[in-house]
Amino acid sequence: MSERPLPLQGIRVIDLTVENGELAPRLLGDLGAEVIKIEPPTGSPARSLAPVRRGVSLSWAVNNAGKRSVVLDLDQPAEVDRLHELLRHADLIVCPAATAAPGVSVHDLVAAHPHLVVAALTPFGLTGPWSDWQVTDQVLSATGGMTFKAGTLDREPLPAPGQFCNDVAASSATWAMLCALWQREHTGAGQLLDISINECLAQTADWSLPNYTARVAAGSDFPELRMGSGPVYPIFRCRDGYVRLIVLSPAQWREMRAWLGEPEYLQDEEYDSFPGRFAIAEAILNPLYEELFADMSIEEVSAYAQDRGIVCTPVYDAPRALHNEHFDSRGTFRTMEIAPGVVAQMPSGYFEIDGERVGPSGPPPALGEHTDSVFASLGEARTGAPTPAPSLPLAGLRVMDFGQGAVGVEAGKLFAEYGAEVIKIESRSHYDFIRVVTGTEMGPSFASSSRSKKAIGVNAKYPEGRQVLLDLARHSDVVIENTTTGAMAALGIGYADLSAANPRLAMVASQLMGSRGVWAHWRGYGPSTQAPGGLSSLWSYEGSTDPAGTASIFPDHFVGRLSACGALATLIGRQRGVLEGALIEIAQCEAVVGAIADLLAAESVEPGSVLPMGLHTERGTPGANYRCAPDATSGTGAEEWVAITCRSDAEWQALAALIGQPELGSDDRFATLESRRRNVDELDALIAAWTIGLDRFTVAERCQAAGIPAGPMVTSLDMMNHPHFVERGFPVHIEQPGVVGPVIFEGPAFHATGMTEPVETPAPWLGEHTVAIATEVLGMDRARVDELIASGVLEITPPPA
Repeated sequence: MSERPLPLQGIRVIDLTVENGELAPRLLGDLGAEVIKIEPPTGSPARSLAPVRRGVSLSWAVNNAGKRSVVLDLDQPAEVDRLHELLRHADLIVCPAATAAPGVSVHDLVAAHPHLVVAALTPFGLTGPWSDWQVTDQVLSATGGMTFKAGTLDREPLPAPGQFCNDVAASSATWAMLCALWQREHTGAGQLLDISINECLAQTADWSLPNYTARVAAGSDFPELRMGSGPVYPIFRCRDGYVRLIVLSPAQWREMRAWLGEPEYLQDEEYDSFPGRFAIAEAILNPLYEELFADMSIEEVSAYAQDRGIVCTPVYDAPRALHNEHFDSRGTFRTMEIAPGVVAQMPSGYFEIDGERVGPSGPPPALGEHTDSVFASLGEARTGAPTPAPSLPLAGLRVMDFGQGAVGVEAGKLFAEYGAEVIKIESRSHYDFIRVVTGTEMGPSFASSSRSKKAIGVNAKYPEGRQVLLDLARHSDVVIENTTTGAMAALGIGYADLSAANPRLAMVASQLMGSRGVWAHWRGYGPSTQAPGGLSSLWSYEGSTDPAGTASIFPDHFVGRLSACGALATLIGRQRGVLEGALIEIAQCEAVVGAIADLLAAESVEPGSVLPMGLHTERGTPGANYRCAPDATSGTGAEEWVAITCRSDAEWQALAALIGQPELGSDDRFATLESRRRNVDELDALIAAWTIGLDRFTVAERCQAAGIPAGPMVTSLDMMNHPHFVERGFPVHIEQPGVVGPVIFEGPAFHATGMTEPVETPAPWLGEHTVAIATEVLGMDRARVDELIASGVLEITPPPA
């Protein structure tokens, strides 16, 4: 682990979370904050969460590594006083509910401690019809937009495995906390954050809302149905497993066609386009690919394809994700004693700063291990300032956004929404491919990730273009890029070049496989990393050897949020004098293993114990998705499902009563967790017979009223119209030039008493603000700007006639 100063050094975080949201404080700890976990005398309930191996919760171990444990019995007034003493010396508290202790609300904390950022990190937010609902990861997967696109149409939709949903959502929650901490650096005042874990997750649902609304506006009412890995990111069988092959560009297709032996019947120019190849994929291309790969190993296929410039990655199961040549070369995992005598392979951390790994500072703490030492070293109490009027926290910052696809542009969007001037940098010689994926220079996916930005067109292949970008770096605070490894440096605008122009820059870079390691040169798209990271194997049906697949483009939006967090944390460190500037790197493949770290760690402790569980979960039984009757919102051809999880015997007994068969609660087949697991097929059939007669919302509401975690499987249509999402302000309507609309975008994941609502304006055309940026920011005279436009160094989009 790094011994350099970390950006959040000196910031103290009090962590009350239990299960939901636990990764968010840990991410702050990875970046240097002191994170103090408050536990009752009996220990946090999270210490017993599945997966458990050799008596240790791997969920607890992963999400609490590096934290300090303090025991407080918050049912006792004297112990609540000790909590307040801690808060007088802290910067942030993370609360998993509307109350921090009996009789102490999050609003009370804000009033008592004006300096304190109070983050209410709850499943569905503090307001809205679902605000008092309970969740499990299985439920979050359904309500947060992950389940409906996973699995195959001939079978049930698949929830994401392990604690995937909670951990992905934690990235947006961490961003909210960093925005408030940055704002406090300038105002001296704390505030209340109302963070919805569900909306944090729904924000990462792959542009579902804008693409759906754009299709509807264009006259399509085709329902959103799962289709396995989908036509863009298919999975193919090889001699010893599977690979994920992606052939999108004409150049990739020509190389693939050559590999196939240049058959005459594939020479038609129509097949140079993806739609042309899609038309013959099932009947012709897919069988050809499987025949070609049949006698090759997954590593041989992937390496040969990559050498030809074709995007291909091996699908690894949990053991091979833990140990392969690339992850071993990067040090992706570290050996950690997580409890006396129990050793696990734990992810080394999401971030690298200036080439050094940044992750948990140590193992998870023993219960109460740090109680005495924490109270003995509180230091000086924090002071607060009068609460100012709400404002945009990042106003005054300037960001250079070189993002491609989703990763970098999502990071830039977050900065833009909260007040920074974000400049999208492009050239028609090298488009952001998402801008032109629909065949024009504007589409719903691009608009979603580049809304609220400005745009400059610069061709960096010209020396004058490179100089324009170096000059812009001198006037900027953040640079974001996720281009191919080495591409920025080859153009003379890598970190060494930009930081020489401005040593105070926070530059965040994210490459597919990272900037170093055996596969650092591999090309691909975010979903390419699901395969080697173990996710494609584990997000599948129980007992099946064929990966079911998901159309999710994970980890793009997740890494975008991690990238924004890394950059803003660096700015906080710069503001506090901890560091000057830094290069923050995030390997997309390591974001995948981080999101299923609990499962991979469990596999390392007990080899062979982690396999695809399909609909089921180690967190409780019954726990699955159940088919429901159509409801008033169901579109033609749509399917309706509900997720239900019983974590305890008491919750199962409540469900048995709810379905009208209370005697099943004490039936020997179902009375204990172990017996329910043995008879899970019979149990699922009994529950499904009840749910099929009701709509998904009714089932969920009745379960929640009985204290059982449940939630409807949500699609884009629900995010757009359901009262909970609408009341929380999640659907954002924007009239986007170039897209038939209005288009509806995913909105905020949090609300804050110290911040105005996010900026939501249309995405820019390529080079829409070139002239203004060149003249107003760089101080160039108009004649020089016109000369550079005429020579192709600068680019614009002429206004419509």
